[in-house]
Amino acid sequence: MKDWLTDVLSRSTRELYENEEAMTYLLGRAVKERTLAEMGLGIWPWDVDNDAAPDPDFCERHGVRGKPLGNRVVCPFWSPRGSLLGVECRAWEGRKGITRYLLPEAEWNPVFIGLTPAVMAKIWAGGAIWIVEGLFDLSAMEHIIPKGDVVLATVRAKLTDKHVEFLRRFAKGGVNMVYDNDEAGRHATHGWTDDTGKYRWGALDSLRRVEVECRAIPYRGGKDPGEIWDGSGELGLRTAFRAIL
Repeated sequence: MKDWLTDVLSRSTRELYENEEAMTYLLGRAVKERTLAEMGLGIWPWDVDNDAAPDPDFCERHGVRGKPLGNRVVCPFWSPRGSLLGVECRAWEGRKGITRYLLPEAEWNPVFIGLTPAVMAKIWAGGAIWIVEGLFDLSAMEHIIPKGDVVLATVRAKLTDKHVEFLRRFAKGGVNMVYDNDEAGRHATHGWTDDTGKYRWGALDSLRRVEVECRAIPYRGGKDPGEIWDGSGELGLRTAFRAIL
């Protein structure tokens, strides 16, 4: 299945560079051209002509060649060693909808958006890691973080055990949590007490338990960095984060 998916990703990358409207959309959502190329973003082709996907689960959910995913933005997930772990496909052009497909290797690897060889090099060099929820939060934050730092997205507001272990091993420059500015994001960052009275750990609890230097980054002006960028661009984003920049 990995070989099949890799071939489709190669086609999706070409599809994106031939689709001026899609390129304009991504650049408008703050995605840098360098990041676009390093991450391998693409547009799922309408006319996948490969043999049927060898995974029955994929075929059941998305058709034997993934035709229902046609024209969606494709964001690959990569392991720390650069191996393909799966993809996230998201609708655009005003539509909503995100679907993910993970290969078996994702069971024992941290699944981040934005983890590339170039990003790993900065992490090895001691750059701080800024943690956000999604692709467009990542793309927005890349415009304002210090040059040697990196941004990774955890796909949703939760650090998994695999995320925590990765950060324990590699985050020598510290971790900055920038989850969404809503209840779910705050709970996922700081922890909360549920309806039964049980305390649920947040990201800061999990990271401090394994002695990772970390902090929550406060910001104002929108629900998340991507929304702030959409409303007021880089200037608005710098204003929202001026307390720590």
